[in-house]
Formats: sequence, structure tokens, C-alpha cells
Amino acid sequence: MSRFFDAVRRADEIRQRCLDRIATPLEPAADEGCAPRRARVVAVVSNKGGVGKTTVATNLAVYLRALREDLPVLLIGLDDQATIDRMFAIEKARIGPTIADALRAGSLGGAIRLGNYGVHYVASSPRIGELKREISDPHRLESLLAALDWPGVVLLDTKSDLEILTQNALQACDLALVLARDLGSLDEAEKVFELLRLWGRPRDAARILLSLVDLRVKYAREQTRDILSLLLEEIRRRDHPLLRSFLSSSPKVESLHSNPDRVTHSILHGAPNSLVHRQMQHLADELLAILRPRTDSEGEVAAVAQSESESESESERDAAERPLRPLGVDVAAWLGIERESPGSDAPLRMPSAG
Repeated sequence: MSRFFDAVRRADEIRQRCLDRIATPLEPAADEGCAPRRARVVAVVSNKGGVGKTTVATNLAVYLRALREDLPVLLIGLDDQATIDRMFAIEKARIGPTIADALRAGSLGGAIRLGNYGVHYVASSPRIGELKREISDPHRLESLLAALDWPGVVLLDTKSDLEILTQNALQACDLALVLARDLGSLDEAEKVFELLRLWGRPRDAARILLSLVDLRVKYAREQTRDILSLLLEEIRRRDHPLLRSFLSSSPKVESLHSNPDRVTHSILHGAPNSLVHRQMQHLADELLAILRPRTDSEGEVAAVAQSESESESESERDAAERPLRPLGVDVAAWLGIERESPGSDAPLRMPSAG
């Protein structure tokens, strides 16, 4: 057992040295034996419940597949709820290992299933909380993902805490989406940024995503007219990295979780005419621009290298740096950034549910 932990510590030291040589934490390491990790890992976190972590994680998986059909997407839930299974399970019977089984066994490979919409997932476990007493190493999931060598994007959904399983997600991820919908959840976001700071992670390894923002909330103040402007004002004051996209609250989206079929429908398929659909599309597009996964000549997904090949065509470069699709609201105005030229507004191709 001591050999295992020694190997984990050595791997973490090598990984940290690699990260220290990278200009941005989202670019792969390339020299002195630091092989680029093909998988780009995103953790969806918040120490506060009710901010939409599972809604964001599950729907991001669907939208990423819709935007990039060649991109393998793996969704892993570290919560005890079965939302992931209700959305993606093709077979109703629970067959095979769950995420708890995989973490205990030390291998994710045998637990991965192909689900609806072409999304791969690991079945959830109602007893995953037991692992909090069994696992003390915050690098366990990171080691399993390194051994898996997933050739695409991995999304990690977490529970509303900062205990050992969430710490595993934060240690394993390239980017943490810290969800906030009000001042209380912004206060909880401080704990995530402080934890990452103590670990020596780069400042923009985590970025706030405003989620389930109720745009109907208004204030009788000239500077702070509504909840969105209030949250943006507070985020600027705290100087936290922030995504350009945000997600509105929506009764229509909430209804997708409860229906006579007892399945969870995606926003892309259940609410394609909603504002949140356009916002989710924008969010997925923004993450692709940040993570920059691409398909090489053999059809495998790899991280884009820091220096592009001189033989790469101009059209490929333009595609990699294409402007984000518009949200339908003036994003540039409320973020105080220079407006970008609008991109293609072609509709998404919906991946099949079966």
C-alpha cells in the first residue's frame, strides 16, 4: 500500500512541475517527459446546494456531443443521486459496477457505459457516501483518470460539500466550474478558490459560472438594477475569474426532471426553444474554446499543442478560434468586455437518445 501512495506522490510532483512550465493551466505539458494528457477534465462544484450542478454537468455532456460529434464525452457523478442514470441509461436495469465500485477497485475502465445521446457515463451509487470513510487520498480519482487515458472530455459532477470526493474532483480537473446563483453561493465559492490557492493551483484553474439566475429579481437602485448586475458587481469586487456565459432559471427546465416517463430529459431535446437552450449552447461553445480539444488525422481527440503546425491550414485555425455564438442577450455589455463579431448561428444537430 505504501508503494501505491509513494507512486501517487511522485506522479503528483511530476505533474506539478509540468504545470509550472505551462503558460496557461489549460495547455498540455510537452517537454522533459511530461506527456500531454489527452483528456480535458472539468469539475462542476459548489459547497452550496440548489445551484444546478447536476443540471449543468448532464446537459453540458449532451451539448458538447451535439457541437462535436467526434468528441468522446465521459460523465462521472460523485453524488448519491440517480439523475445521471435517469438521463443516460439505455437499459433500465442496473448492471455492472457503479462509481463506488470503480473507486474501490482502482479502475474506471470496466464501469464506463455508452448512454443516450452518445454520452459515456459511469453509473451512480446511492452508497457512494461510504467512501468518505474509506478514501483519504485526494489524488485517487486523478490517478484512475490518468490510467484510463480517456481521449476526450471528462465531466465530474460533485456533491454540495468540499469533502474528500469533491477534493478528488478538484485535484483531477483542468478546470473547475464554480456555480453561484446568489450572494450566499458566492460566499461558498470563496472556499473553493481558497482551497485551490492552498494547493498551489493557478488562479484561473477555477472560474465562476452564474447558474439559475432569476432575471425577474429587480432592485430599486440605479447601479444595481437586478440580481445579475448585483452578482457581477460582487464578482468584480472579489476579482474572481468568470465565464462569459450564464444560465437563467427556468420553470420549463425544472420540469424536465419530473414526468410520467420517470426519465430526465435534456434541455436540448426538452426545451429547444428556450433562452436556457441558447445559453447552454453558448456555455458549451465557450468551454470548447477554453479546453481546445480537437480531432487528429486518425480520429482520436488530443489537446491542441501550444505551437500550431505551420502546415495547418488557415481554415482550421479560423475554426479553432471562431467567435462564440451569441447568447441572445448583450453579454459584452454586462461583462464590460469588447464585443466580438458574431459567429455562426446554425442550429445544433441533436444527438439521438438511443
